[in-house]
Amino acid sequence: MRDASEIDSTLEAISRRLSAMTPTALARFLERLRESLYRIDRRDLAEVPVVLAGGLKFPQTSDHFLYARCACILAGEEVYGDVLSSGVGFDRFVASFAQEAEGLLYLVSEQYEKKSATTWSSSSPTGRPGTFA
Repeated sequence: MRDASEIDSTLEAISRRLSAMTPTALARFLERLRESLYRIDRRDLAEVPVVLAGGLKFPQTSDHFLYARCACILAGEEVYGDVLSSGVGFDRFVASFAQEAEGLLYLVSEQYEKKSATTWSSSSPTGRPGTFA
């Protein structure tokens, strides 16, 4: 991911793929996304500072870190695997433009709601995430 337009085009491509999925497949996609986000929810990555033009540094907020992890996932399995195994390269996802990756978090619910008259619920009475209300 080099800029916001690359993130946007990747999100559009994923949205098109999700539009062909059944509700069950959407739930599986969401569960895989949650697992991927969880696996790179690490202190060493959360402590990578945001560096603005001019060299100004500040810590990531929890939201910033979440969106940076989304950008890392959008970069693909190879890049994600490299970051997961070594942490190297995560700093590029902390850049301000990478915050556009937040959209990844909403793609499943958007596609589900387009396919049905019901809204997506992230939990069921059993407490299992990724089910439908």
